[in-house]
Amino acid sequence: MHRILFGVIVMVTFLETFGTYTGEKGIQNVIYYNLLFVYLETILILYFFFWVFPIKKAQKYTAIAAFGFFIWAIIYSIFFQSLFVFHSVSYVIGGILLISFSLYFFYGLMKEVWYQDKSLLSLPMFWIITMIMFFYSGSLLYFASFRFISGENIELMENINKIMQILSVLMYWVMGLAFYIPIWLERKKRKSE
Repeated sequence: MHRILFGVIVMVTFLETFGTYTGEKGIQNVIYYNLLFVYLETILILYFFFWVFPIKKAQKYTAIAAFGFFIWAIIYSIFFQSLFVFHSVSYVIGGILLISFSLYFFYGLMKEVWYQDKSLLSLPMFWIITMIMFFYSGSLLYFASFRFISGENIELMENINKIMQILSVLMYWVMGLAFYIPIWLERKKRKSE
């Protein structure tokens, strides 16, 4: 699981660095955000959920969702909207999928007693999925409404964008550290004994 998330973090770091560079040079970079941020990141996080869920039925639904989203990406990109325009519709669909699987994870923790033998605070998946849900809940509303905001409200959108950037940094930071904090806490506990 940590390899998947490490791949996401490396990909996003590359994308943001490249996106900043191309943006400053006035080079069109939306295609990269569509391919990597909207589609590939969503599919990788769905793949992460596949490994998080301890039951085959949930894994099956996750695999179907990832494959369906991949097919949607191809169809939408070929027939409905160019890759040179941000695919906010696809982003909303991917966000809904990720929020739904996050909620299902929390349902599994409470009702299906998944991971009942472990403390939630020491469970990396708990922290990562919590941050995925927070980020995608906020960004879903942001990207879904982006088309409908008039030029007069651009200052509001800039402020919301700053909040979304903080949430995204926090999410990727948690993804990067969540697997290592329990190890660090265990070592610290052993040293104190």
